[in-house]
Amino acid sequence: MAKLTGPLFSLSAHGTLGGVLTYSTRKIVKQVRYQRKQKDYESPARAEQRAYFRTICDWWNLLTPEEQASFAGYDKLDE
Repeated sequence: MAKLTGPLFSLSAHGTLGGVLTYSTRKIVKQVRYQRKQKDYESPARAEQRAYFRTICDWWNLLTPEEQASFAGYDKLDE
């Protein structure tokens, strides 16, 4: 999250305040925008993917550091 720089009510303020208000400069105008949070819609397909990810994370956390180290290098493509 960006931090607000410049005095809060000045013309030079820019950045994000508390993840809610964003101060920015457009071509001509200085503006303050309210940042609405995106809703997290739970569709059946999304729920299924999240369940897969949770299962994999749980499996990974059960491994010992030595077993986790044995997977080193699998993230690299053929170079």
